[in-house]
Amino acid sequence: MIFRFDSYCGLYCGACFIMNAYKQSRSDCLSEDWISPLEDKEIKCQGCKSELVFENFRGCQIRSCAKSKGIEFCNTCSDFPCEKIKSFQNRNVAHHNVAIQSLEIIKERGFQEWLKQQKEQWLCSNCGYPFSWYEENCIHCGTQLFNSVNENKTLKKIP
Repeated sequence: MIFRFDSYCGLYCGACFIMNAYKQSRSDCLSEDWISPLEDKEIKCQGCKSELVFENFRGCQIRSCAKSKGIEFCNTCSDFPCEKIKSFQNRNVAHHNVAIQSLEIIKERGFQEWLKQQKEQWLCSNCGYPFSWYEENCIHCGTQLFNSVNENKTLKKIP
């Protein structure tokens, strides 16, 4: 199986609870807010740039727009940042709040540097096990994790 950890919008799919649930064959990484709406859905995704995309993500306007324009990231579009990406980031969903910032990092430092940083960020600092955006403690060693909620609090301190 080939997983794509990058997305058009700048989110790191490697921290997605849907992808991690599928990749690691577990459901305890799913956010409580998502468990009920997902009960009748097949939890399978290899990233929004892959052929196997979770059914709730297939209709993403950002994904459709980027694919129709033939671009890898929204930051290469002449309309960036457009209303779609601004609206996406401002939906009051903690892991969405880094979208534009991530796209700017990709543009400034390059995709490979961003990907390396994201891989490191979403591994437990104690044991190296991958975790999802909303997990609070590592399931392997119990270490408290710096998740999207913590990251969002940090971002709000930035002027």
